[in-house]
Amino acid sequence: MIPFLAMLAAVIAGFELWSLRRGLDGVEYDARPSKAVAEADEPLQLVSVVTNRRRRFLPFIRLNEDVPDCIATSARLNTGSVSEHRALIKSTVYMMPRQRLTRRTAFSMPKRGRYLFLGATLEGGGFMGLGTTPRRFPLSRELVILPRPVEAEGLDALMGGWLGDRSVNRFIMEDPVLTLGYRDYTGHEPMKQISWTQTARLGRMTVRCQDYTVERTVTVMLNAHTFAFSSYGEAMLEAALSLCRGVCEELEERRVPYALITNLRREGAPDDSGEVGDGLGAAHLAAALEGLGRAVFDHRDDMKALFDRALARAATGRGHIYITPVRNDVHPELLTRLRAASGEAPLVLTGDGEWRGPWR
Repeated sequence: MIPFLAMLAAVIAGFELWSLRRGLDGVEYDARPSKAVAEADEPLQLVSVVTNRRRRFLPFIRLNEDVPDCIATSARLNTGSVSEHRALIKSTVYMMPRQRLTRRTAFSMPKRGRYLFLGATLEGGGFMGLGTTPRRFPLSRELVILPRPVEAEGLDALMGGWLGDRSVNRFIMEDPVLTLGYRDYTGHEPMKQISWTQTARLGRMTVRCQDYTVERTVTVMLNAHTFAFSSYGEAMLEAALSLCRGVCEELEERRVPYALITNLRREGAPDDSGEVGDGLGAAHLAAALEGLGRAVFDHRDDMKALFDRALARAATGRGHIYITPVRNDVHPELLTRLRAASGEAPLVLTGDGEWRGPWR
């Protein structure tokens, strides 16, 4: 009897060791946020998929999902055993043979920024439940949270007044409404340019000379080479980011083409040139706002380099909106050069609200 029990114990122990070593064979894990770009405090879901590709029952799997520590969720959260700024969402599941299990964990993010979801560590229980075996499933899924919408009172009225002082929204071509004068017909002009009234009055074929107008375009300049870090911390830069979002949305609403240039560093951006070219539309706005969401509290070049980039594309008909965290970042000599190059006063907006208006 004793030899039989010893053999049985050895078999059970061997099976337990095998199940601990091979308990997670055939198990797969994947997860991603329900959206790649979202608003602060927007309800989201972390969609986790665990797959058992083996033909055996798995009675116990513990999930430790690696998430940012500022996540707001009602799920069980552990911040004490992971690296800085990381946390674990803990849960347990069991898996039937050949089962795919999808779990949705509700969460939100309270702050703007780029956040990474780095996969999970799964722990599979042994045959006897005497221990667990961990296995890491690394991932890198990102979520970009946009700046909060601007709360600057009167921004739409301020921009409306500034845009109203600029040239009308027409393309660089002859305007059939604006007539400068008349000249003799040479035979090369289209028939629609012939002025029959002037032809009858002068007794010879006469054509109209139209004026040329320009399409109004805007360069939005966002500065991060600032005094704000030493004096105000990050709050004023966040205010400038919200202002920049409000300006881009206002230009979209008014159908004014715009470019965005900045000296902010954008974390994880495939193109960190700091520029979004001229354009309009949902995709153009999304590219501009995603860049603002990726911004970190650092600059890629200084304020003068930012103005040099703006001056390189300055031309008649192109307005400029300069956004910076605090009043101390407003340098008269740089703004004067920009005004001279474009022929009109740039609009200046500061996050601290101490300057909001055209630079005269």
